[in-house]
Order: sequence, then structure tokens, then C-alpha cells
Amino acid sequence: MAGKVKDMTTEEAKKYLDGHMVNEYNLIDVRQDWEYEEFHLPGARLIPLPELPDRMNEIDINKPTLVYCALGGRSSSAANLMSGQGIKETYNMLGGITAWKNEHAVGPQALGMIYFSGEETPLEILTLAYAMEANLGLFYSEMASSAKSEIADMFDRLLKFEKGHKAKVFNMARDLDPSLKAQEDLEKRYSVAALEGGMTATEFMEQNDEYLKTPKGAVEAAMMFEVQALDLYMRYSEKAEDSKSIELLYQLAQEEKSHLRLLGKLMVRKIID
Repeated sequence: MAGKVKDMTTEEAKKYLDGHMVNEYNLIDVRQDWEYEEFHLPGARLIPLPELPDRMNEIDINKPTLVYCALGGRSSSAANLMSGQGIKETYNMLGGITAWKNEHAVGPQALGMIYFSGEETPLEILTLAYAMEANLGLFYSEMASSAKSEIADMFDRLLKFEKGHKAKVFNMARDLDPSLKAQEDLEKRYSVAALEGGMTATEFMEQNDEYLKTPKGAVEAAMMFEVQALDLYMRYSEKAEDSKSIELLYQLAQEEKSHLRLLGKLMVRKIID
């Protein structure tokens, strides 16, 4: 069973890396290529977050894994995804490279990530998945109306996908519980946040308003949300029993992966500067 992701300060990370041989751990950088080229920790393997779902087999699951990014947000999402796929000892470096270099970190370090004990029922996972899609929808709707023009169209496109995902998740939940007659019935079952720590998409946007006004901030936050949604579908696909649900979950996971790749293409200098 996967363990809970642990946070590690930059000071703790430095002591850990200094006290272990390089072959005793995995050090993963989930930023983009150009960020890695500018500065990275010695010995770090670059696996950009949009590529992580397809490159998980490059990581030795038997070694402790330390993940970092620029601020700690993308790496938090990545670490949870890794934990869900069997890496039992996973650490997220708080503050990322910015904190490592003793610079002031400005921006989201976590979404209030969903934590799984491994004991959730399929219906409980679907309820969380529905809540996650609802949060994604709120975020994309706001970004589509307020983001700079070069990425607003992309957020509008993603919003349409998430509306379809909500309907698919509801249909799977209704198959498990026929008492669910409409999507509103499922909405009543999850907390407004449905994220550990109680942060809704609205609260997340309010707390990170200045950061989200930049194209890089908006795209980076979108990556964080998409990875969490992908994590949900991948976890549930391992617990689903009927072939119809498994096929649909794989489809949803694949679509989230394609969204990540789309976001990754935007995370380039000409867009984010």
C-alpha cells in the first residue's frame, strides 16, 4: 500500500542528500526543460510533470524519492501521484528551487491535496473525483474569463472537457448507487472543498490571486489540478471490478494526460515570460 507523502524543508533535503550516496535515493525534478537547464540540483533526473504519468517506470519504487519543482506545487502533485503508483517513501521539497536558493517563494505550494488511506470504497473515490472535477470546472471557468488572451482559449477548451468528465463520473457513481437520480444528489455528498485542508477552488484562487494573473502561474496551477484528477482515476481503476468502469476510467485518465501535455506545451518561454 502506498504511504502518505511527507514534506521536507530545503534544509532537511540538503542534510538528506549530503548524508546519502546518490544511488540510495531518487531525486526527481518535475519542472520544464528550460527551467532545469537554468538551474537544477546535482544528480537530479528531469521528468517534466506532463510526462510523469508515462515515465513512472523510470523511477525505482524501492528507493526513497525526493521530488522538487520551482515552488513546491507541481512537486506536491507529482509526489502524490507517485505514492499512488506504489512508491512507498516519497518526499516533497517545500518551496522548491526558489527556497533552495534562499529566494522568496511566491505562489501555490499545494492545493490541499487529497490523501487516500487505501481503504476508500469505489463510491467514496468517485465522490472525490466528482468534487475534483467540480473544482477544476470552477478554476477553468475563472481562468477562461480572466487569463491573458493567449491562454484563455485553452482554459475554455479544458472547461468543456471537465463538464463531460463530471457527467461520466456521475454515471459511474449512479451505477453503484441507484438512489442517485441527478448530479445534484452526488454534489450533496461531498464537502464544498473535498480537498484535505478544506481549500476550495475559489479559496485557492483568492489566496493566489496575484500569482494566477501571470500566464506561468495559471498554467502551473492547472497542471497541479490535472495531476490530482489523474491520480484519482488511476487509483480507482485499480479497485474497479467491472470491465465497463475500468475502460471508462482508463479513458478519463488518458484524457487528463492529454490535458497535461497541452499545458506542458504552453509552459515555454514565449508564453510564460
